[in-house]
Amino acid sequence: MRFSSLQKKEVIELKKGSFLGFVQDATIDIESGKIAKLHIGEIQRSFFSDAKSKGVQKVGYEDVMTIGKDIILVQKTHPN
Repeated sequence: MRFSSLQKKEVIELKKGSFLGFVQDATIDIESGKIAKLHIGEIQRSFFSDAKSKGVQKVGYEDVMTIGKDIILVQKTHPN
């Protein structure tokens, strides 16, 4: 799976059903070439300005439970 197919998907926390944000970036493990962490940010939109990232949290790729067509479900087991 390519990272470009994950970008801008909604990320939902599985236990609470809460919206965490959208996938914005990733940390890649150089040795294995695999995704280590997803960088998830909540987009803040304003009528008069461009979209801005409110804050970024990192979720380990091992916490990803399911990747669907439109959303990614995660179960956070580790803090940022």
